Amino acid sequence: MQATLREFELTLARPLRTAHGDIRKRRGIEVQVGDGGSVGCGEAAPLPGFGVETYDEALAALQRWADEPAGEPPREPCAAAAVESALTQLDAEIEGVTLAALLAGETSTQRHLAVQALVSEPDPEAAAQQADAAATAGHVALKLKVAAPDANGDNATTAALRNETARIAAVRRALPAGVALRLDANGGWDRVAAVKVLRRLGHLDIDFVEEPTPQPADWAQISRTVGLRIAADEHVRSAEALDRLIGVGAIEVAVLKPAVLGGPHAAYDLARRAAMRGVRCVVSSFLCGPVGLRVARDTAAAVDPHGVHGVGTAPLFTDAMPPDVVPVGGYLPLPSAPS
Repeated sequence: MQATLREFELTLARPLRTAHGDIRKRRGIEVQVGDGGSVGCGEAAPLPGFGVETYDEALAALQRWADEPAGEPPREPCAAAAVESALTQLDAEIEGVTLAALLAGETSTQRHLAVQALVSEPDPEAAAQQADAAATAGHVALKLKVAAPDANGDNATTAALRNETARIAAVRRALPAGVALRLDANGGWDRVAAVKVLRRLGHLDIDFVEEPTPQPADWAQISRTVGLRIAADEHVRSAEALDRLIGVGAIEVAVLKPAVLGGPHAAYDLARRAAMRGVRCVVSSFLCGPVGLRVARDTAAAVDPHGVHGVGTAPLFTDAMPPDVVPVGGYLPLPSAPS
């Protein structure tokens, strides 16, 4: 088996505002493994502030592994996921099945996967316009990034919280009743700020709120106080972490990123574990390039082919993307088995 690496960089059409800072570019490393005529691909693209290794650490780990691919895989989260993704896709190609079928153990008849739109625009009117455009294009769910610092670097002042409430309400009003609104705070609020914003929104039909504060111990109380479902993302890094969150009643939804969880097998196993405890799962990319998006898409198809997942981020980039990872009408095409 041979392994090769290729570095890449993608540019976002507009900065993506998060509680961890603005994201303007994505640097990543594609991993390709070959065995005879079969090939598998993976991708590592760490993001600062999201609890994973740095880009340089991922690159160094992958370079060491590529020199001896029969040896131990990397331990770093994104690098490990890239290797596992490549090897799993290689297995799928050798067996003549799709990655989704390999994970789920069966072939689905589903040919398209619903994907959410993603909006981070700070201005309420502009955010509402983007939401309206997403719904008009066919998206049946939208994720709105919230709790990012304002122009003054604040996100918990009275003015900042008032603007955030108005922004969320404006986006909800712009969406038809059948389009789900999901909020993602990336742990950017403290408990008091989260309650101040969210308790005013309980009547607005919010699907769920991701990581409202950095402390999961807050989440069950926040959920009871504001009447909204809470989702975990950054705090789901292992089966033990998932079990703790479910055990204390902190979450009703788990957002799973194969790119940071060790690859598609690890994400799929966590999804099954969560489902057995009554927790809904949404599979998401990590603002990936085409290779990472394919892995996330196929994992999502295995986890819940009828759900709405966060794997439709290709249009956020100025770079041309392959058609199979670009949503059309709010859906991504799912691949057929290799011929």
